[in-house]
Amino acid sequence: RDIAVTRDIACALEYHRSPVATANILLDQCSAFDSEYPEQILASALELRYSFAPLPLMLPRPVLLFGPSGGGKTLTAAKLAARSLLAGHTPQLITTDLQRAGGAAQLAAYAKPMNIQLRQAADGKTLREILKSSPAQRNVIIDTMGVSAYSADDIRALHELIKAVDCEPVLILPAAFDADETHDLVNIFAGLGAGGMIVTGLDATRRIGSVLGALEAAAMTLHHVSVTPYVANGLAPISPMGLARLLLEAPIGHDSFQELEQASK
Repeated sequence: RDIAVTRDIACALEYHRSPVATANILLDQCSAFDSEYPEQILASALELRYSFAPLPLMLPRPVLLFGPSGGGKTLTAAKLAARSLLAGHTPQLITTDLQRAGGAAQLAAYAKPMNIQLRQAADGKTLREILKSSPAQRNVIIDTMGVSAYSADDIRALHELIKAVDCEPVLILPAAFDADETHDLVNIFAGLGAGGMIVTGLDATRRIGSVLGALEAAAMTLHHVSVTPYVANGLAPISPMGLARLLLEAPIGHDSFQELEQASK
C-alpha cells in the first residue's frame, strides 16, 4: 500500500512538471505520514513545508500588487476590490500603470460597474499623497505596471515605489509559467519584500508544478488562486488539501476546480 501511495504522488508531481528537487523534498516528507489516501499524505507534507492563508477581508495596510507582465495583476486588483465590496467594505483602487497603453483604462473599466473610486499615481510621491488622503476604513488596492525580474531598471523602479509607502507587497504569478522559471522569478521578486503571492490562471493550464516551484523558492504565503476569469467571486482560498487534490486529480474539469470556485462564492 505504501509503495502504491508513494507511486501515485510521485507520478502526479512528475506529470505537473514539478522541479525535481522540490518533488524529492516532498516525497521525503510524505514518508513521515501514514495513510491509505494520497491526498491526505501530500496535503500533510504541503502543510508542513509551506504557508497557506487568505488575505483578510479588511486589509490592515494597502496591498500593492506586482509581478511579471501579463500575469493578471489588473484583473486580480479588480477581483480583490469585488471581494471587499461583497464583504461589505469600501475598497479603493489605485493604479501606477500609466506608461502601458490602456493600463489605467482597463482597471477603470472594471471599477466603473462596481462604483469604486480609481485614482492614478505616476510616482511614489503621488502615491504617498493619495494614501495620506484616503479614509482609514477603506481597503486600498494598488495596481502596478508589469516588470521583468531580469531587468535591473525594472526591479529598481519597483523597489523605489514599494519603499515610498507603507504597504503589503503581494506577488501576482501566472500558473502557466515553467516551474523552474517560476522558481527563479520568485527568488528574485522575494527580495522586494513580498510576504505572499496570488497564483492566477489555474483554469487555463494543465500542469501546475509552477505553484510548487514558487512556494519552494521563498518563504512566501500562498493567499489565493484564480480559477475563473470573472471578477465577482474571482479568487478562491487555497489550502494544503485543495492543492493536493489539484495535483493528484485529473488536470482539467475535475471536482477540485469546482470546489475552489464554490469556495470563492
